[in-house]
Amino acid sequence: MRREFTQNLEKLDELQLEIITNIESLIALTSEWEALEKRQSLHVPFTTARWNILWWQHLRARKMLIHDELHAFAFRNRENELVAIAPMMISTRPGIGAFGIRVLQFFGADPNITEIRGFICDPHYASNAMAAIQDYLRHNQRLWDWVEWPGLSETQAAELASPGTPPCKARPFYYVPLPPSWDELKAGLSRNMKEAIRKCFNSLKRANVRHELRIISAPHDVADAMEHFFRLHAMRADVVNSVKHANVFADQKSRDFLSAYALDMAQRDCLRIFQVVVDKQVVAIRLGFICDRQLYLYYSGYDIEWRQYSIMTTVVVHAMRWAIENAFECVNLSTGQDYSKLRWQPREQSHYSAVQLSPRRRAAHLFHAYTRLRSYAITRRFSRS
Repeated sequence: MRREFTQNLEKLDELQLEIITNIESLIALTSEWEALEKRQSLHVPFTTARWNILWWQHLRARKMLIHDELHAFAFRNRENELVAIAPMMISTRPGIGAFGIRVLQFFGADPNITEIRGFICDPHYASNAMAAIQDYLRHNQRLWDWVEWPGLSETQAAELASPGTPPCKARPFYYVPLPPSWDELKAGLSRNMKEAIRKCFNSLKRANVRHELRIISAPHDVADAMEHFFRLHAMRADVVNSVKHANVFADQKSRDFLSAYALDMAQRDCLRIFQVVVDKQVVAIRLGFICDRQLYLYYSGYDIEWRQYSIMTTVVVHAMRWAIENAFECVNLSTGQDYSKLRWQPREQSHYSAVQLSPRRRAAHLFHAYTRLRSYAITRRFSRS
């Protein structure tokens, strides 16, 4: 075990560890999980009970050559209060190696549908919870060949990463704390950004185009709005001579999952889909999820014929103004470093990832063999899609 976590072992009796291997037991924790989520400083959809439960129901691997087994960790303190949860699974690829490979990882192993993964934990118990998992892993080495850890601090990642595994990389995400008024927010932006905002609205006026902002929030409107989203998101992915964006929801399972989550959020009055409408046609769209008093701006899409009008900037400006008018604390611009986020002069927070190999001799051999195989077309047989 790593030095950072062994120092807490004498305190492990403060925490009771429960291993959860069926979805019914995970669902039973929903209300406590939601209470735990409120203790996080930044609230994102991906750490919520509903996201993770729906992810498991829709996106877990159930193929012959790769399948997921639920293996989550829940921690309670001496007062029997849930203080940490790690929604994890063991992904088994039986077709690789003599006995297959077993990877312990968090829910959210997908093409960046789940943008942030990791522990949901009361900050006061974070070190002890990680120490408890390390102790569990040490005593159950045959369960796993390696662990893929996301959502770590830089120090944690350095401590957990095994020699010979990929270097720890930062995964930044950006959020904008909101002042009381739009004018105050705009006053703090750069001259170039102020000009970009003026340009996106003035270009529509010069073309004699009147646009309407439509905000979808009612459950009965979700299905139609999501059809617009998937259509425009796919069009965005087809744009050439610009930053390349993947069509993250190209397969039906991914679309079904996101539609189910959007409907669930609408039923909780926590969904806001921002649409720009011209001549009764939706030409740009961005999904917004309300997480407490924070607005998370998720994926977007637009009709490429409206690209010349900087139509996505128009959508984000409307979303920012709406959040300020409704007294939100901040707008989260999601993960990934790109100019469209940085020009809002956001605050940055980074998570790091690490691969921890099992002490068993076979683990290192399997990991390096699998890493090499991933570059060959044959490994598509073992992919999750």
